[in-house]
Amino acid sequence: MPVQEGEDVVVVVGLADPEELDALARDLEAQAEEVRARYRLFRTQVTEVRWQSAGAADYRRHCEALVADLERNAAELEAAAGDLRAHAQAVRDRIAWMHEMVDDLRRRAEEAWDDAQGAFAWGKDKADDAWRTVTGWL
Repeated sequence: MPVQEGEDVVVVVGLADPEELDALARDLEAQAEEVRARYRLFRTQVTEVRWQSAGAADYRRHCEALVADLERNAAELEAAAGDLRAHAQAVRDRIAWMHEMVDDLRRRAEEAWDDAQGAFAWGKDKADDAWRTVTGWL
């Protein structure tokens, strides 16, 4: 990305970019919903099976355990999305803090520059006065 002179530039890459973190969180939430949609369909299909036997009951229990595992996986995806969103906010807060620090440093540097210019101007005025005094004696 070309940078124009005088532009403020913030360079953030990958996981330091809050927008990318939020996008990743949205992806994880979408994946969690996809997992839920698929296991709901799977659960429906299992309940529609008319097979009756001890093996069928074992199969249904096994399938319900799979569904419970998939629900935990979906919940973990959502928890990870929440963690990413929290991290994105922490990054935003840190970036804002850094901008405040840069602005403060810029303000202090400008004040120091103004003070230095004032001191030089005062010194020059005193030197000019001294020169006029000395040359006035000649």
